[in-house]
Amino acid sequence: MSAVTPAVEILDQLPEVPAHDSPKFDGFVTMEYYCLMLNRTYVIFISSEGLFGWKANGPVSNADPAYFQPYVALLEDASLMHDSKAVHQLAGLPGGFFIPRSNIVSVEFVSRLKWGMGGIPHSGRIVVKLASGRSREFILLGPAQGEKVRLKLFAGA
Repeated sequence: MSAVTPAVEILDQLPEVPAHDSPKFDGFVTMEYYCLMLNRTYVIFISSEGLFGWKANGPVSNADPAYFQPYVALLEDASLMHDSKAVHQLAGLPGGFFIPRSNIVSVEFVSRLKWGMGGIPHSGRIVVKLASGRSREFILLGPAQGEKVRLKLFAGA
């Protein structure tokens, strides 16, 4: 069984007509480094509850610099962006996460590009500081507008 199968099953269950009566998530696609040189790709959904992160891809190289584009396109799917159950399920898959709004102390946008990204297009970084004292640095993949992302994260969507 493929590691992406559970995500595909969740996405296949989205209604054809979006439920506009539920709040809309905002989102962005990001890469996060761990163990110094490994990385993983997340689709992060922003809500008033907090941040839901779906680990969409494990370690990648810059051999295919546009590998993340299908995830960016996924954020345009109105059915997904209005489906709280699907977002919760995606964040609950292995490698996913949830950061409650109450645990976020600050959000900073760093416009400098990240060293070591090779030819993977990115537009800066979002640094989320947590109440625990820990920080998470999310590299914005593609042409994401970092200051808009920061404001949405800080405001709670």
